[in-house]
Formats: sequence, C-alpha cells, structure tokens
Amino acid sequence: MASSSVHTPAPIGSFMDNVRTRIVSPRAYWRKVMADRRYAIYDILPIVTDPALRDRLAGLIAARRPCTPGFHPSLEARDWCRTLETDGITQLLPPVDPAIVADLRAYFEETPCHDPFRPHLGWFRPDSPPTPESNMGYHGIDQILRAPHVLALLNDPQVLETAELYLGCKPILDNVGCWWSYGGEGFGGRETAKGTQRHHRDLDSLRGFKIFFYLTDVDEDGGPHVFVKGSHRSRLLPTGRALTDAQVEGAFGRADTVTMTGPAGSRFLGDTYGVHKGALPRRGRRLLLSAQYNINRTPHGPAAPLLDHRSPEVPKGLDPFVNQIYVKPQSSQFMPDAEA
Repeated sequence: MASSSVHTPAPIGSFMDNVRTRIVSPRAYWRKVMADRRYAIYDILPIVTDPALRDRLAGLIAARRPCTPGFHPSLEARDWCRTLETDGITQLLPPVDPAIVADLRAYFEETPCHDPFRPHLGWFRPDSPPTPESNMGYHGIDQILRAPHVLALLNDPQVLETAELYLGCKPILDNVGCWWSYGGEGFGGRETAKGTQRHHRDLDSLRGFKIFFYLTDVDEDGGPHVFVKGSHRSRLLPTGRALTDAQVEGAFGRADTVTMTGPAGSRFLGDTYGVHKGALPRRGRRLLLSAQYNINRTPHGPAAPLLDHRSPEVPKGLDPFVNQIYVKPQSSQFMPDAEA
C-alpha cells in the first residue's frame, strides 16, 4: 500500500504559524527586503508577539530617534498616554469642529473609492458600491492627502505629544487611510464580516497607536470600533490572523470589550496591537479616517512623499520628521533615516 502524508497546519498563534503569516520562504523575504527596506521589520513582526519584548525592541529604536527639544507635554496628553498604557484605548477625545467634518464629508462623498479586494470593479461612487460583495470602499492616499484639513487634523499638537510620550521619541505618521463601510439596510444586504471587520491584531509596528475619526454618525448598528481593553498587553491569542468572536470571548470574556459609538466628529486613540475590529454595519454606511503614529515605518505609505512642503494642502510648520512619509521637506532640513 502506498503511503501518504497529510500536512497538518501549524496551530494558530504558534511560532511557525506566525512566521508564515508574511514570510513564504527566506529567499522570498530577502527579495522583498532588497526591493523595499520597510519589509525588513514589517514581515518579521508576526513573530514578535510578547508585549514586553516588543517594548524592549521599540525602546532600542526610540533611543536613536529625535525628541522634541524642551519637551513639555500637556496634561491632556499625559492623561491620554496613561490611558493607552493601561487600557489600550482612550475615551472619546474633544470632537472635531462640525464645519471641518462637513467639509470632509462633502469632499469624500464626491470622491471615487475602490474595493482593494476586487480591483476589477474599478472606481465607484461612495454611495453606489457595484456589488453586495463589496463591504468597503477605500479612497486612495493621494485623494486623502488633498482632502481639506486632513494633515492639520493628523498633526494635532496634543496627539503628537501623546505619541512622543508613548514611544519615547517623535512618532512617524504612517498608514493614513479613509474608507466607507457598507451595511445591510439600503445597500443590498451584507451578512458576512470581511477583512478588518473581524477581530484581529495589527502587526504593523513594534509600538504605536492609531487615531480614528468618525466622519458619519456611528451607533451600535453603524459599524462601531470594538476593542478588548488590556489586550495590547496580553499574550493571549498572539496571532496576526483574523479571529472569531467566539475565540475572543473564550480568551478574554466580555467584561473588557468596549464599543466606541459617537456622532460625526468623534475621535479616539487606540493601540491596535490590542484585539479589535471595525464591526460590519447593520445599516447605512460609515466613513472613517485613520492614521498610525509608529516607531518604525510600514509598507502602507507611499515609497516617496506625494506632497511638497510648499503644497497648498500642507499647513505651515509641520514637523518634517513626523511627516516624512507624506511630505517632502525642504532640502535644508535634516531628517534622520527612519527606515527601521
């Protein structure tokens, strides 16, 4: 009788499973790093799941990075940082001015978006997803950067102070994104959560957090952000793969799960190494703007800045280190290499 072998996949969260999250083979990894240095850290991050080890490695990077001279963060920034340290997510911060929210909503309503998981569908109007299979419509980074107020919002001084406290150095603004999430009622009906609508950990940076802006009203049915408080410091479910609600509840219970609801203009911070998801809306559609403040660069930003410091969309006085991924600085400005 001919023998046969059956490949048994590595258990979710095991070392080999985490290796295979992004690395197909050593040769493939080396080719990616040679083509784009940002993958050197990014592709091995699924292996580094212990929160204490992540902090130690992040500290080594932070020691080589610039800090703000005479740094005196506000009381609000100190409070937000303490909350991030303990809970992994803040409460709602002071909201964005309604006039700014109205400008952003009007801009993105008239700006085409696309489904990155179905590129053959091309670009479509945000109010007309071409198929019920599309749960989300993403705007391009060039569109987002040229939207009114975006760079000013992402360079809020108190948020940058919070990031410098949390990282131990100036942050790198990274992974700016804006997208629509489509629900059931009024949009053809959607029953299955996809992508980031399922619980997961973000393994983009050794240390950092995201800022989230609701540009539409978000209630319990509107696709709220769901986060397990304290999970950013936990060794449970150490994986970069999507997790079921049952897996998350089995590991963490329900008591520490928070659901972030609020009107348009609401904003909050979250360390998304913690277990989280953007829930599938049960009705309507949600518009969300987000960005990361990282210790190391990710491949999610453009390979070269898309804006010049003289571009009309760029506010005066932006920190060139913080904004290096998106804004080309003046040639006279020194900016340390932040590829790591």
